[in-house]
Amino acid sequence: MSDLNPLFRPKSVALIGASSDPKKYGYWTAKGLIDSKFTGDLYFISRTAAADILGKKPYASISDVPGPVDMAIVGISPKYILPVIQECADKGVKALVVVATGFGETGPEGKELEKKIVAIAQKAGMRIQGPNCMGIFSSPVHLNASTIDLADGPMGLVLQSGNFGIDINFNAKTRGIGYSAWASIGNQMDLRFADFVEYMGQDDATRVVMMYMEGLRVASVDDGRNFLHNARLATLKKPLSAIKIGRSQAGARAAASHTGSLAGSEKIFDAALNQAGVVRVETPQELLDVGEAFARCKKPKGNRIAILTDGGGHGVMATDMAEPLGLDAFVLSEETQKKLRAILMPHCPIKNPVDLAGTPEHDMWVFDRCAEVLLADPEVDGLVIAGLYGGYCDFSEEFRQMEMDVAKSLVERANNSDKPVLMHSMYYAQQPESLTYIRKHGFPVYGSIDSAMRAMGALVGFNSRQEKIKEELAATPPQLPEDRKSKVDAIFKTVRSQNRINLVETEAREVLRAYGFDLPNHLLATSPDEAAKLFTEMGADKVVMKIVSPDILHKTDAGGVILHVDSTAKAREAYNQLIANGRAYKADADVFGVMLTPMLPGGIECIIGSSYDSTFGPSVMFGLGGIFVEVLKDVSFRVAPVNTPEAGRMIREIKGYPMLTGVRGQSGANVPALEEGVSRLSYMVAELSSDVAEVDLNPVFATENGIEIVDARIVLHPTENK
Repeated sequence: MSDLNPLFRPKSVALIGASSDPKKYGYWTAKGLIDSKFTGDLYFISRTAAADILGKKPYASISDVPGPVDMAIVGISPKYILPVIQECADKGVKALVVVATGFGETGPEGKELEKKIVAIAQKAGMRIQGPNCMGIFSSPVHLNASTIDLADGPMGLVLQSGNFGIDINFNAKTRGIGYSAWASIGNQMDLRFADFVEYMGQDDATRVVMMYMEGLRVASVDDGRNFLHNARLATLKKPLSAIKIGRSQAGARAAASHTGSLAGSEKIFDAALNQAGVVRVETPQELLDVGEAFARCKKPKGNRIAILTDGGGHGVMATDMAEPLGLDAFVLSEETQKKLRAILMPHCPIKNPVDLAGTPEHDMWVFDRCAEVLLADPEVDGLVIAGLYGGYCDFSEEFRQMEMDVAKSLVERANNSDKPVLMHSMYYAQQPESLTYIRKHGFPVYGSIDSAMRAMGALVGFNSRQEKIKEELAATPPQLPEDRKSKVDAIFKTVRSQNRINLVETEAREVLRAYGFDLPNHLLATSPDEAAKLFTEMGADKVVMKIVSPDILHKTDAGGVILHVDSTAKAREAYNQLIANGRAYKADADVFGVMLTPMLPGGIECIIGSSYDSTFGPSVMFGLGGIFVEVLKDVSFRVAPVNTPEAGRMIREIKGYPMLTGVRGQSGANVPALEEGVSRLSYMVAELSSDVAEVDLNPVFATENGIEIVDARIVLHPTENK
């Protein structure tokens, strides 16, 4: 278990700022600690309180507490806090929850105060949650150090918004589900998302980890990368789900490269959550829908589901939603259909969905008997019940009692099965007793078909998330040349000595070669005669000639590329034309010369690139070239580095992937070579992250035999950002 045990499993807790005034935070928290029946020793600290706070004697200082203190809750004003933090350190307190506001969120002075607090804590080995937070909850020790009425349960929740915590808790209460661990983390001046994910991922009392995220970065990209690492390891043990606000492009970093301009913080964030196996949802309702399913349902073995409905429309809706969610509403076997025919009237559809078609109005037990058949079918991995269940009680008292009896049997049947069962009911909002019973004792009930189906999709998808992370972690990274760093460092040193951050293409090609990429030969001419001489030396039937200048980044825009040069005379002519075009495009451009490289036969145009994300650091991107990247923006991203299995998933998830497999008689590409290229670049940019800001390999020709890098561009971080 992580070092957050003093927070979630303390043997003793002190509330600093306790109060006997019912209008103050110190009273609300004190009452919550008492009402929750905390299993350890509880101390109230107050310099001004009378002799009694809710029946307990207060101490003037934490130093006066007779026994050890594992965790202290600090709810006093920032202007008085530093001496109190020092007293906690001297007392040997292991963890602090600073709930007060008025720190880093207020500006520079508040941030400076946070630094001083962290310095004291680090010296003493204390960990700090907050400040500007709403506290902590832990069911195993009956600890409620928050002002929210939280109930015990199987869900872990870590969040950045107290209001969101209140919102989702109202919803959770109506579902009769609660928390194993709950933490409002505020400004994260010490403990970050990564720490809480690590703890909850190891906590046996937590079945699912849910997150409300506004952002990950606090101090550096290490915050984002540590979260990714810890979340991946947690996913190997249990499901994670998150809602992340801020999808707009307002905060995205502008960039000149294709990769940078296509990335944007949200696309990289999506990619990171995907890599970590985290289910990203859009609303608080959906977060709880998915969380409840993970917390209460069995883990399905596969994606083949049965749909049982007492209304044809609901069954068809559920079936339509299945495929996009990765679910297979397959045709039931003849053996299972035979068993269903023996239960249902002849007009009832039974292939899947199984439509009860009015039968429950005559015999409500058909729900239970059909569920028994479907759950016993070895081909069925999960069951969704959809429609009117919960509303039959309106018919009569007899129907009410029968619906309740059937509910009890359905719950017992589901609990004895090793398959997940979910229910949709039109009568969800009315909370009839049959649905309340099912939810409390058995399985989740949802008020909409799409909620139920998304929840089943999340359950089924968890298996593949775990498997892809296992595959990625077990894969072997690309073998990189041993002398790569010395070669690249020399190139970067030259570039920076000339006060440049843009590598010219000849330099970019040498960096790629140093990392094991196989590029066509290139030569640099500095005069027309030398261009003619080098054309002969190259020995190619045709060459491409390009202007080489750190001031001309997009060579095509400047007329800086000439194709199909096939003679010494044309080489001289092309040299002069390229220099003239460059001067016309930018008169004061620093021109290094003209590069010659063999003309390649072509292939499927792809783009492989990298940009530096402010939250996660270096990323890698893949897409098809041409209209696919320029107009359709059909690209995929990952946080670097990735091994070939994850690179393969990147390649296969773009919409244009069929182009790489060969269409209309065209040859397909060597996809394993593309996977290796994406992975190799990802390891390169991860290793060179302190220097490299952007990489564009565009186009890359993908052929049957491998990949050919046609053009390469590398941009470094400005010196002041290193």
